[in-house]
Amino acid sequence: MAADGYLVVRAYTSAAELPVSGATVSVTEQGDNGARLIATRITDRSGRTTPIRISAPNKSESLSPGLPTPFTDVNILVDRSGFDRVLIEKLQIFAGIISEQDVEMMPLGEHPDTFTMTEVVDITPQAL
Repeated sequence: MAADGYLVVRAYTSAAELPVSGATVSVTEQGDNGARLIATRITDRSGRTTPIRISAPNKSESLSPGLPTPFTDVNILVDRSGFDRVLIEKLQIFAGIISEQDVEMMPLGEHPDTFTMTEVVDITPQAL
C-alpha cells in the first residue's frame, strides 16, 4: 500500500541565498514507459514551491531485507530565464516526510558562454 511524501523546492542564488522567484519546477518519476510528470510548480517570492504530494512506498513494506526500497526516486528540473537550468536526479521521497530540496541557481551573466547549460546533480541512493 502506498502512502504520501511531500517535496518543497527552494530556489536561490548567490552565497547570500537570495530567493529566485518565478522559477519553473518540474518533478518527474522514471517508469517503465519513460518519464511521468508528477507536478509543475512556480516558485513564490521566497523562492519556494508549495508542497508537492508524491506517492511513496509505506515504511512497513520495507522492514526486512529483500523488500522494495522505502522511497520513491524523482527527478527535479528547475528553470528560469536568466539562469542556468538545474536537474536533480534520483532524489528520494519517503512516506510521511516533507523533503526540502535547496537549488542554487547560477545567473547566466556569470557564464555567458554556457547559456544552454544544465547543471546535473545525481543523488546517491540511501544505503538502507
